[in-house]
This record gives sequence, structure tokens and C-alpha cells, in this order.
Amino acid sequence: MRTIYIENRLITFEITTKPPFFEKLFKKEAKPRKSRIMMIANGSTCGVSYYDGRGVETTVAEVSEEALQHSDFSDEELVTRGNALARRILRRRVGGNFSLEPTEIKSVYRPYHVAFFGKPEEGKKIYYVPVPADGCTVKRTF
Repeated sequence: MRTIYIENRLITFEITTKPPFFEKLFKKEAKPRKSRIMMIANGSTCGVSYYDGRGVETTVAEVSEEALQHSDFSDEELVTRGNALARRILRRRVGGNFSLEPTEIKSVYRPYHVAFFGKPEEGKKIYYVPVPADGCTVKRTF
């Protein structure tokens, strides 16, 4: 059993929506509404999920280089995946026309306890089970 830190990216998107029709009709200065949504992208699987920072603490820890696993995917791929998921969530919740722009990409490392089964040999498949060590889980809500 080993602890591995896998690189994840926190991607913040800025949402810009047009003002509603009635607001444009009755107010002279109808401005577009702006808000933000955060996504977390796994650097090893390119999986993306909605990130709600409540109850999650980030800490700074010193870790050896061999315990780090850097991202296998570029920022552009992760932003594209995050954009697609954010659009799907917002269409279901908000609807209407909106635009998404990535404003910040932050790299964080999540710890995983990994149990390896068998001995690692070249050319053979190794079986392993990763368990998140930080207590956070990804849940499908839609």
C-alpha cells in the first residue's frame, strides 16, 4: 500500500448571461449578469466534476517527488471537458443563453491510498485499487 498524490486542476469559469427580456424592457441600464462556477478535473483520468468548496480544506505539505503523479492531459483538454460539464449543468438549472470563460486554473494534488495486487513486472498488467485519502468523494447528482 502506498500514498500517491495525483495532480488535479481547479478550473474557475465566469458565466455571463444576458439580462431577462422584462428587465431590458423596463430598465434602461439592463446589464449582463455575471457569476462563477468551479470544476475539478482529474489529471490522470481527465474526469471532471462540479467543485463545491464547502467542507474541503487545502493544506500545504512537503512530499517527495516519487509520490507525485503529474497530469497526463493538457490544460486545454481539461478546460474543454470542464466547459462541457458546466454547460450541461447550467442548461438544466438556469437555461437560456450564456457564455463561459475560464478565468483561473489552479493545480492541486489530491492524496490517494493505493493498494497494489501482485508484483510490478514489465509487460504485465498490475491491478490496483485507489482510495481517496482526503475523504472527498465524487457523487453523481443528475
